[in-house]
Amino acid sequence: MFKSIKNILIAGAAVICLAGCDEVLVTPPVGSLSPDGYYDSPAHVEQGVLGVYSKLRDIEVNQYILASEHRSDNVWVDPAPNGIREPSEIAHYRWNNNIQSVLSGLWASWYSLIYNANTVLASIDAVEFEDEAVKKQFKGELYFLRGYAHFELARAFGNVPVVDHVLSAEEAKTLKQTAAADVIKGIVITDLTEAMNLLPTEDGIKDASGAKIGGQGRADQIVVKAMLGRVYMTLAGWPYNDATAKATAQGYLKAVLDYSSQNGNKYWAPTIKEWHAQFMTDNAISNKYQIFSIQHTEATGSNLPINTCGRTLCGYYKPNGGGVYNLGAEMSCTFLHAEMRYLYGENDKRGKDFLFMDTYPEYQGNPAYSKNVTEFTIDGKKVEVQENSLPTKWIPHFEKREAVGINYDDSAITYWPMNFPVLRLEDIMLLYAECIVSSDVAGAMGYVNKIRERAGVELVPTNATAAEALNYIKRERKLELFMEGIRWFDQIRYGEWMETTKASMNTYLNSDNATYKTTLSIGNVTEGRYLLSIPQSEMRAVPGLYVQNKGWENYS
Repeated sequence: MFKSIKNILIAGAAVICLAGCDEVLVTPPVGSLSPDGYYDSPAHVEQGVLGVYSKLRDIEVNQYILASEHRSDNVWVDPAPNGIREPSEIAHYRWNNNIQSVLSGLWASWYSLIYNANTVLASIDAVEFEDEAVKKQFKGELYFLRGYAHFELARAFGNVPVVDHVLSAEEAKTLKQTAAADVIKGIVITDLTEAMNLLPTEDGIKDASGAKIGGQGRADQIVVKAMLGRVYMTLAGWPYNDATAKATAQGYLKAVLDYSSQNGNKYWAPTIKEWHAQFMTDNAISNKYQIFSIQHTEATGSNLPINTCGRTLCGYYKPNGGGVYNLGAEMSCTFLHAEMRYLYGENDKRGKDFLFMDTYPEYQGNPAYSKNVTEFTIDGKKVEVQENSLPTKWIPHFEKREAVGINYDDSAITYWPMNFPVLRLEDIMLLYAECIVSSDVAGAMGYVNKIRERAGVELVPTNATAAEALNYIKRERKLELFMEGIRWFDQIRYGEWMETTKASMNTYLNSDNATYKTTLSIGNVTEGRYLLSIPQSEMRAVPGLYVQNKGWENYS
């Protein structure tokens, strides 16, 4: 992390290095927070806190789409698109300069967030607040964000440096990696526990003036408990296999579910229409139904559409005022995986024409998009399934908005202002179902069926075996949490990432079971590559300081 530290995390004003300093330019980047003489009022502190939240916008696509969803078996990424496309390179484990840019950007963005959190934490105690509860809340938000950042770094990169204060230049040069398990059991759980103890529930969240501002996407006590549930479920699974973690996770997950039920089924969208609406342009709706999400406004917009759709969409499906999705512009090369298209079928109200699109007509000279139906072997059966459905969860076009009654004028914008969900109630429900499935199959299936009933699909049997029931839970997590950066980390913690990745590729075998319908390199899927590689820029900044992840030794 030294290259990032030297540019991001070192305290102090800008310093111009003399000859012989090589690359050690210790200047915080534009947008980072200066620790010197700024935080002298609660309002200034709050600006600092909001600055830390804003860093999440730099992270969502790289962390949850490119490095997670595109590597999962939810989607099929064309291995041979018409040019070098980041989704294709990362999904097929072909590291090149483009991917190094993604990796270094993701690494630097998380550590920039950590730098900003540490900077505000270093100053906040010296600031006088009329209401000490507001100071406690701000500190709780900062601890949450710092712990969350270290957790995602550990999930993505494995062994990473822990940064719990603003570093000096000398510290930065010698700060080594900490084992991923120790990162999670150390600073992640420590920071999140501290945040949980400092933060109120949503109805107690205030701004610097003391005004209540619940429902605006800030972290609160329930957000932290939900994150702790996810953290402990991660420790319970592969590769950590902590025997005590699942019981601890169960306690946090149940606390979130109890809070929901005691507060009018908070976070639960009661109809499929409301469920659809949370993924569009009305952030009041997304903040109503999502426990925690990365916030976007018209000023910031969201880059999700251009990074999640399978090919050029015609102009009908872009912001009317935008130039980003012009006709002929190349989008990503990502498609709904054939098995996912099969699982959604025709009747799942979450799927067709919302989460994905099979076809669209000719529009203003842009040709119609046609189905490509191919024979696949799925669940041991030969079936004909469309292989080129477009993932459109993050395309809140006019027809989708009209269907749920959202009136939104996008005639003057380039990017839609969509929040990205980090924690949803359905995720918590299904994680809790995993915790209880071995002792209470009927109870676990009750959570699955509540979700499936809203989606309008067949319910699962409540008298299944525990093993069958666990498979129902896994399937429902794929279907319900599609394109939210969840599935890849599920594949890892289930200990199935290599098996399911190869199976995903083998779905595209020809009938000879020897050649593929399209060119790919299944041999690139090797031990250790569930982790991203440490960016080359970090490995080379101080040679020997870091150890490269297994499988990526040639990318150091």
